[in-house]
Amino acid sequence: MTSGTGSARETDVVDVAIIGDGPAGAAAARLLASWSRTVVVLGRAPSRRPLAESLPPSCTKLFDQLGIRAAVDAAGFIRSTGNTVQWAGGPTSVEPFDSGALGYQVARDAFDAVLIGAARAAGAHVQLDATVVGIAREPDELWRVTYRDEAGSASVRARWVFDCSGRSGVVARHGWRRMEPAARTIAVVGIWEQQASWPVDDNTHTLVESYDEGWAWSVPVSSARRYVTVMLDPSITSIPGRSSLAEAYRAELARTKMLSALVEGATLIDAPWGCDASPYAADRVHEDGVLLVGDAGSFVDPLSSFGIKKALASAWLASVATHTALADPSMSGPALELFARRERAMYDHLQRQSATLSRDAAGVHASDYWSNRGDVPAMQGESDLDVAALRADPRIIDAFEELKRREAIKLRPSDAMLVVDRPIVRGNRIVLEPHLSGPRLPDPVRYCRSIDLVLVARLAGRHDQVPDMFDAYNRVAAPAPLPDFLGALSTLIGLGVLSLA
Repeated sequence: MTSGTGSARETDVVDVAIIGDGPAGAAAARLLASWSRTVVVLGRAPSRRPLAESLPPSCTKLFDQLGIRAAVDAAGFIRSTGNTVQWAGGPTSVEPFDSGALGYQVARDAFDAVLIGAARAAGAHVQLDATVVGIAREPDELWRVTYRDEAGSASVRARWVFDCSGRSGVVARHGWRRMEPAARTIAVVGIWEQQASWPVDDNTHTLVESYDEGWAWSVPVSSARRYVTVMLDPSITSIPGRSSLAEAYRAELARTKMLSALVEGATLIDAPWGCDASPYAADRVHEDGVLLVGDAGSFVDPLSSFGIKKALASAWLASVATHTALADPSMSGPALELFARRERAMYDHLQRQSATLSRDAAGVHASDYWSNRGDVPAMQGESDLDVAALRADPRIIDAFEELKRREAIKLRPSDAMLVVDRPIVRGNRIVLEPHLSGPRLPDPVRYCRSIDLVLVARLAGRHDQVPDMFDAYNRVAAPAPLPDFLGALSTLIGLGVLSLA
């Protein structure tokens, strides 16, 4: 089916059936349909009240890749200038985004509607009253996705299936993923209105605060309305039933400083509600043409504040990988390998960020809540070059200083350097291209600070002056800032990929 109308009961085989109509499902549908792939989205009526979320400025790059930036900007969401934080007993810190960049404060129902509208506009068929009851592999190796809607039972046949059903995990919950038991978290959410001005320096900001046995945060969705959420561990803090939840929620807010002052004089709209926010990960994110995308595959501790961005990035790469496999089945393996490595790497990275904040809080708040969240299991996914760590690495610093001291340089590839083909994204396809490998590199790499390391290695030995080498690089690659080029060159020398004679 190639249009946004019609019945999924009478469709030919589609390229991709997407289970779930949240950010991951809608974004994937939008991309695949825009690349002339036939897509059916099977969503269901919301089973819980919508949340509000904060999107960092870096989401704009994903919006551009998805082709939805104009639609998101036209939706009228609050543009955030930063965060206001009171963490680990420290003073209140007003933290603007770098270089005046702006984030987005979104109510999820409104944001999701923008994405679904974009998917439909691209030609995806979207059905929002479907409850998927199962998927099965058929003899012809197609997938049959069976669902129920108001008209009864129906099914759609697809070459690929994306589970984008989030925490419910229509596919993922059947043996694909595992919980992180040491970090169980329940979010208790209330919506507040304030007719006077809110007592904050900047009412576009996300407010974040830690306290003894949890943390709390607030996101504005209008000048008068804010969502205020407390994050609790149900094994430490007793969470009562619905009849007593409002009283318990107010009691938790009273344990905070900044947020209790925020809601003083404000009105709590309707009763607060709770939802599970415990992190989890999947042991595998693809198998036999089925992919776990976005929160279906993993859910990071909300402390990372990158949940929506992670879901959109996952949808983008899953779409590129599947589009590649449909166009060239011989590339299915490398494409899915890249998707799996990036999914694990993103999860590990965000969990490490959350663990760092938890350790900071544990130094002040002596409670099991924070001590349980300070440890992160060893990474199992892709290890990329950590630019922040490189800047402090004495080997790279020494290499940089040596480059500055020398009037001329003589570089050659070290005996340990290998060039290996690895998958990389080019446009909307995944291709195999050369990467550098060596004993001191965490994994085969192609770029550092947006500098093409393979090209730098190829230029090594052809020039005895760094400025000449830099000019030669810029003649054949995208123009690069000199500091980034010098940083990448110093990295190759410091990590033993290039030898400086």
